[in-house]
Amino acid sequence: MKKTILTILLCGFLVLGITGCGKTKNEFDIGDKSDIIISENDITMSIKDGTLTATSATIILTNNSDKDFQYGNPYEIEIKKDGEWHKINVELNFTLPAFDLKAGESKEIKLGWKVGYGKLASGTYRIIKHVSYEKEEGNFETFNIAVEFNID
Repeated sequence: MKKTILTILLCGFLVLGITGCGKTKNEFDIGDKSDIIISENDITMSIKDGTLTATSATIILTNNSDKDFQYGNPYEIEIKKDGEWHKINVELNFTLPAFDLKAGESKEIKLGWKVGYGKLASGTYRIIKHVSYEKEEGNFETFNIAVEFNID
């Protein structure tokens, strides 16, 4: 009888320990200082007015050049902490198609990060996307663009 009670209590503590110690969807693990370099170039990224929430936004990519560019679904969100950008340690999964952004074209992209990042707490963040273009036949150059935003 004592073994059964002890086993039940031990199992109860294990269940509480496993479920009680996890991060909630409103918390995330702030990682190392970011080493991502943001390029100033002919592609701009902005957030469409009225679309920013703590769990989503619609971004607008605008090609202000006479070259064609490509981009994919992946993006990252970083947080500004003590005046420096930091990675947010999350595991994200994306499909990997390539999309064209023709010269002079703009495209809207709806992003929803509740599954990966959860609901963002108050703070300053930036969304980062990788963009590339064909520099020479079969030789692509990739760079990073970003847009900063605040969650109040």
